[in-house]
Amino acid sequence: AVFRSTRPLLDPADCAWVIEQVEAQAAISGWTTDRHVQAPTTDIPVSAVPAIKEWFDTMLKSRLFPMVHSRFPYAIRSPEDLRVLDAFVVRYDAREQASLPTHQDENTFSFTIALNDRSEYEGGGTAFEKLRPVGGDGSFERTVLNADAGGVVAFPGKLRHGGNVVTAGRRYIIPLFLYADHNGIEDREPGYVLRHLGIEAPSGSEGLSRYAQQVIDQRGG
Repeated sequence: AVFRSTRPLLDPADCAWVIEQVEAQAAISGWTTDRHVQAPTTDIPVSAVPAIKEWFDTMLKSRLFPMVHSRFPYAIRSPEDLRVLDAFVVRYDAREQASLPTHQDENTFSFTIALNDRSEYEGGGTAFEKLRPVGGDGSFERTVLNADAGGVVAFPGKLRHGGNVVTAGRRYIIPLFLYADHNGIEDREPGYVLRHLGIEAPSGSEGLSRYAQQVIDQRGG
């Protein structure tokens, strides 16, 4: 259920550039700390930094979407089915926000993309409440997985996890929240689930989530 890359999926030099761009943006606008109710992070959305967004969109199509499709082929029929629910740069700092409580994500698939090497901080990593390691004795245990710059940890969003405490230095990551959109492939109209249940769906955009509306906008209406 959980996969950690054995080599960088993204160029470590690009990752260092992302950190520079985000810190420059934070010097202007500051870091946000209230975008996520359940597990608030010190972060800046990727979409808030135009240069990063353009780079990240390219990485999604060329590397990240194909990678997660290859790991979860039973749930994702094609990389083109994947949609981004949220993507943001998080900074963990031993002197400020150093960890994140155990929680579940609202999306289907989650990524943790490392932006700097583990040599730059102590502690850190994605802490899973209960995992059964491959090749272990079969028992479930708390497991911390991490990677150096450009490496990723991918897992189902509903798997309980948190940010392991950083005890020294700073750790930068990009959490990426994804879901698989099958409606476009099957030509289903928005609101088909409600109609199947005998419920009249609101007409127009009132019946759409903001994510469904984004997909329709991307398709040109």
